[in-house]
Amino acid sequence: MTVSTAPVLASRILAILHEAGHTAYLVGGCVRDLLLDRAPKDFDVATSARPDELLRLFPGSGLVGAHFGVVLVKEDGAGTAAVEVATFRSDHVYRDGRRPEGVTFEMDPREDARRRDFTINAMMMDPRSGAVLDYVGGRADLQARVIRTVGDAMARFGEDHLRLLRAVRFAARLGFEIEADTFEAMRALAGRVRTVSTERVREELVRILTEGGARRGVELLAEAGLLAEVTPEVVVTPEMLGMLSGLARGCGITLAMAVLLYGVAQPAAVLERLRFSNDAIARVGSLVAGQRRFPELHAMGESELKRFLRGDWFDEQLELYRLHGEATGLGREHYAFARHRLKRYSREDLFPARLLTGDDLIALGMAPGPEFGRLLDALETAQLEGRVTTRDQALALVRASNDGSASEATGTGGRAL
Repeated sequence: MTVSTAPVLASRILAILHEAGHTAYLVGGCVRDLLLDRAPKDFDVATSARPDELLRLFPGSGLVGAHFGVVLVKEDGAGTAAVEVATFRSDHVYRDGRRPEGVTFEMDPREDARRRDFTINAMMMDPRSGAVLDYVGGRADLQARVIRTVGDAMARFGEDHLRLLRAVRFAARLGFEIEADTFEAMRALAGRVRTVSTERVREELVRILTEGGARRGVELLAEAGLLAEVTPEVVVTPEMLGMLSGLARGCGITLAMAVLLYGVAQPAAVLERLRFSNDAIARVGSLVAGQRRFPELHAMGESELKRFLRGDWFDEQLELYRLHGEATGLGREHYAFARHRLKRYSREDLFPARLLTGDDLIALGMAPGPEFGRLLDALETAQLEGRVTTRDQALALVRASNDGSASEATGTGGRAL
């Protein structure tokens, strides 16, 4: 494995640092993923160069963690790419459960490795030779498929309480086991997750559900006592676990939360507490509430059915219904019916072009008002049902309605239009 494994920007950074006489390595999750033959999501660099030297070598870069010696390097021509470059350091005491009070910049990469969270995230790679620097047993744990803290587990989790959730995320995503002492420390310190900011808890929960291994992630959260701290309303049931098993890696956030909160009486309250956006809260509520309509599909009229099938987020609603059906064995015929109808209808069938507008109604001598919306909606209903297909038919329908003779013109008994 050589520097060519890294993307262009990381390769440039490493080359510049070496030319300036500094030690520099790829570090952390990118090394772990490369050793697992996975495409890294991000590339990070650790170096002996101090922050002031990094800012001199990479003009236009900025300190994103001045206190901790972290510089975000961007280069012209690299598009939106950015690489975090951090000076080797050792951490001082942690007092707030998230950040050290201070750091000491180091020249020895061993010190930097010893302050990291898990062994599989503490390895470094020499980009020139491809050699892996492993001072904490990360490579052995990678081969054994184990999540283990660097050093004493109680100390590592006591320093940074977010690591409790990160351990679950890595185990779920990678399909690894959590080493026994590490897991016991998680159980002992689970309550401390309450000190982590709501936003960071939400982010980790979402990643556990959407990065792969959602079922295993929720099982680990429950076993460690973390689920009761983060979402006490959620009760782990075979039905919910079955739905989680079917969640695809990279699924939408709202679909994932709808699965997790499927059996919760007031999902909106949970989402509000976790500070999801109003749009996300409304969407999850719509997904869950819409499930009860699937058994009614066969009895729906043509316009009602089409409106349901074309509804906002219907793809996710249908997928949620499929997941529930696979987990329980119920409702498969309703799912098949919805799929069949979706294939049968074209986009034009579901979203017919408007035949008339408000301007047309004004031209017919009607005064703008609430009646406009009722007439246009009723006209669309007639289009969805196939009773009206041309502008002339639409005009005739509106005139008949305006004359009070909708029953004769439409055969609707004067109700629809």
